[in-house]
Amino acid sequence: MKKIIVCKEGIETLSYFSEQLASAFAEFGYPIFRYILDPPNPDLQIKHLQKFIASGDAILITFNFNGIRGEEELYLNGVSFWAYYKIPVINIMVDHPFYYPELLKKVETELGFSHFVQLLVDRDHLAFVKRFYPQLQHVGFLPLAGSKAPDFSSYSHRPYDVVFVGNYTPPEQFEPYITRINDEYTAFYRGILDDFIAHPQQNMETVFLKHLLREMPDSNDADLCNCMGHMIFLDLYIRFYFRGKILQTLADKGIRVHVWGSGFEKIACKHPENLILEGPTDTPGCLAALAQAKIALNIMPWFKDGAHDRAYSAMCNGALCITDESTYLSQQIKTEQAGILYDLEGIDKLPALIQEYLSCENKRLKIANKGYTFANQTQTWKQRAEKLISWFDCFFV
Repeated sequence: MKKIIVCKEGIETLSYFSEQLASAFAEFGYPIFRYILDPPNPDLQIKHLQKFIASGDAILITFNFNGIRGEEELYLNGVSFWAYYKIPVINIMVDHPFYYPELLKKVETELGFSHFVQLLVDRDHLAFVKRFYPQLQHVGFLPLAGSKAPDFSSYSHRPYDVVFVGNYTPPEQFEPYITRINDEYTAFYRGILDDFIAHPQQNMETVFLKHLLREMPDSNDADLCNCMGHMIFLDLYIRFYFRGKILQTLADKGIRVHVWGSGFEKIACKHPENLILEGPTDTPGCLAALAQAKIALNIMPWFKDGAHDRAYSAMCNGALCITDESTYLSQQIKTEQAGILYDLEGIDKLPALIQEYLSCENKRLKIANKGYTFANQTQTWKQRAEKLISWFDCFFV
């Protein structure tokens, strides 16, 4: 039986995901080592880790390259700890791959790809790495998962009509990146943003490649990949553009939305009193909010063929999940009747859709109950751990 190493601390959400996986693996009987990032006593932790792996058959399962980013204490005589001890690594990338070209190169140089597995949370992301990183030997699709609030009890007490959990950055904060070079580049970037706004069903790389090849038709994949890595601010701009537009539309149509997270006071709307600012919180706080919601709104971070943990967590906590579409998630919701879908091209219809389900409790609860059963039986980190276990022998013979 393999010994599982996960990374804790660092980005709170990723630490929470790691702990959920660790708890699931422990439930299945796997020994667990929780490696604390940026530890107060690195030498002592390394000694404990060396003792843990002494009998062999250990594996690191991490998110967004935690533990393989170049953490100083994880080198022995200039060699990566994981390479030194020949410990395989599974990395779950929760963002688009074009955010991480330098880290993928670092992995190739320091670990090699023979004992490295790259998992993606969106099937479009998987297709991207297959095309632009063919040297990756082991890749796969593993969607994010939902979690239930620690103190979840029942459906009975739901004081909040609509809840959204996340953060918000005004898109105009990305203007310096759009205008940083010259008018020609500015027009190029604005053309891409206009394309997303007019046709939001498109995935990120489709639009990027369309516009890049229009300007540079002779570019090879290496050139295109390099260009996309310098355009990530457009991904951030467009996700916050729609997040702000959706919440502004709801507020101005009289839908009161309780929002947990930071930055929402910067949304410009006529009726800001309908955005109830609950303030920043951590993942357990978000889950507690979802467990008190009649409706949990999801706005995807431009995953067009994957799913966000926010959608599954809404279901796991008994709220009716109302989410924009992605091919993968939409298929599940339609098949299981586990939630309600809306279209980013029809945001003006969203207030009436939400009001419909607030007004009809039986209709809302029927779907919420199906979502609750579906997500808790098939879309938690326990099921993701089971999937990883089934892959161990496939990836590491």
